[in-house]
Amino acid sequence: MVERKCRCCRSTFWARAADVKRGWGLYCSKSCKAIRQEARTGQYQAYQDRRDGHEGGEFTNAHQFSNEEHDCNKD
Repeated sequence: MVERKCRCCRSTFWARAADVKRGWGLYCSKSCKAIRQEARTGQYQAYQDRRDGHEGGEFTNAHQFSNEEHDCNKD
């Protein structure tokens, strides 16, 4: 085990030596990694913006059809 300092919250934690060799072991938790990744990429905020901007954020049944309009057994 190797003592490391988290790149997000600066707390110390222990990481496996094998993980450090791979370039991992940079963050003390998944939460800290997620915070830094969102700050770096902005992917989640972009997703939220797309989701909220689409159709006003409300469900629409635009692709729904009724059986009266669509009859596969027409003669």
